[in-house]
Order: sequence, then C-alpha cells, then structure tokens
Amino acid sequence: MYSKDQKAISIMARKSVEFNTWVIVMVLVSIRTFWGNIVPNMQKVKKDGINSTMFNNVSKKKGYKYIKTHAKHLHSVIFSDTLTDEEKLVELCEIPNIKLVKAGFILQLCLGKVGCIDCHNATEYGTKLSDYKFGRNASLSTKVRKARSYIAECKRQGGSAKLWNSWCKQRYEQYPNTFTSARDVSLRHVDAVVSVAVGK
Repeated sequence: MYSKDQKAISIMARKSVEFNTWVIVMVLVSIRTFWGNIVPNMQKVKKDGINSTMFNNVSKKKGYKYIKTHAKHLHSVIFSDTLTDEEKLVELCEIPNIKLVKAGFILQLCLGKVGCIDCHNATEYGTKLSDYKFGRNASLSTKVRKARSYIAECKRQGGSAKLWNSWCKQRYEQYPNTFTSARDVSLRHVDAVVSVAVGK
C-alpha cells in the first residue's frame, strides 16, 4: 500500500506546485472528517473553494487561504535540500489549523518521512499527543524541540510506512461497509488529490 500510493503522491508533488498544494489542502480537509468521504469532500473544495462547506470554521478558512497564498513557498520548504525535517515541520505549522501531527502527515505524503499519529494511532500506541503541542508564540527552540520529539515518536512506532499501513488496516476493519480493503483506504489518498489536480 504505502510503497505504491505514497510514492505516486511524492513523485507528482515534487514535480508540480499545484499538485503539492492539493496534497496540503487534502490534509487540511481531513481534519476531524470521515476518511471515507475524502474524495467527494475534495471535489467540494475544487468546486466552491473558500466557500466550501469543508471550511466550516474560521481556522480552516485561514488555513486554506494561507496554503493558496504561500503555495510556492510551501513547495520549496517541503522539498528543500537544506532544511532539516524538524525545520520543515515547524514551517508547516505556520499554516493555520495545521499542528505537528498534520504537518507530519504532509511530510509523510510528500517525502515518505515522519508520519501522522492521529487520535486513532495515539490510542493504539499509547502516545500522548499533548506532548507535541505548542502555541504560536512558543520560542523557535521549543518548536524545534517538540518537532524533534514527534519525529522520534514516529520512528519509535515503526516509521512512516508502518504508520500508514497500520492506519489503513485499522480504518478498513472499523468501517468494512465503507472500504473494500485496507488498500482501498490507502488508495483514496491518491484518488482524492488526483481527482482535483488533474480532473480525474
């Protein structure tokens, strides 16, 4: 699952600022929404933009505006050869409504690094997500330290590939009437972005 689907996303995101932007938007849209609806939810965003029902609060609206306004910068940050993964995470957390966990999801999708320990994984692994939170006014050293700690936790739980595959398996087992397989869960990462970026 991970080896095929993450790689497909990474290749396209590296080549295209627009595709990369849609990847980040997908992460924003996925926050507190049912993954089974991710494809139609992304279609709503493509159709209605900032007025989409997916941006039903001020923070998500600000996040979408930030992503669209800083698309080239975010692409350069993610695919930088000089920034550390910690620095990339901290920079991605400048996006309103994106915290370390979802910043880790962005790097997982685009680079195959870090990962997303969401509430589901956190429960399974006994991870205390509050340990990786920081306020916007936190010092840079605090942000980097927390980012480094989050990266270490992702590695401790098996790394990007294991986190992805395990999560997909969990969602299929939890919602067998929505997904046909764990691979179906995984493939929706690709379908959600491709359907809006290249008009599938």
